Amino acid sequence: MNRYKRAMLKLYYKFLGRFRPEKYKEKYPLFLRQIGINISENYYSTKHGFIAPSVVFDANDYSLISIGDVTTISSEVVFLTHDYSISKGLKMIDPNLSGRFLRPISVGANSFIGMRTILLPGTSIGDNVIVGAGSVVKGTFPDNVVIAGNPAKILCSTQEWAQRHIELSDYDKI
Repeated sequence: MNRYKRAMLKLYYKFLGRFRPEKYKEKYPLFLRQIGINISENYYSTKHGFIAPSVVFDANDYSLISIGDVTTISSEVVFLTHDYSISKGLKMIDPNLSGRFLRPISVGANSFIGMRTILLPGTSIGDNVIVGAGSVVKGTFPDNVVIAGNPAKILCSTQEWAQRHIELSDYDKI
């Protein structure tokens, strides 16, 4: 699929997300699979996963990105699988040197990625992970943790985090 068609489809899904959110939630993961992102055919089957239309998949090779089932990816999150500063740095040392830096990004199942998070090349996030908004994430993070910050660090387990909110009763029960 060429760049123009991808851009037009992305715009279509952005409008679909605004005016027909249920249809968007059903169809957008299929589009992501079509452009090469590793996302399960069953991603939407439980209707609890969500990928915001404003998420940026900045990749030369979309197959480097994997998203687990029932994962929520909030607005303006950036998946960055490359770092072209390395190629620029090599050229400054020697104009004959060239290279590129491409690394995969994987997000496990049932995870939550907060708004405006940046996922850098080589990031691997386990299952049941909560990533705080505005985090800059690089490295490998195990299952069942809450991470946040710049650079992102483990703050606690998801169980400790949930227990804290149960004790505070600071959420609306539905």
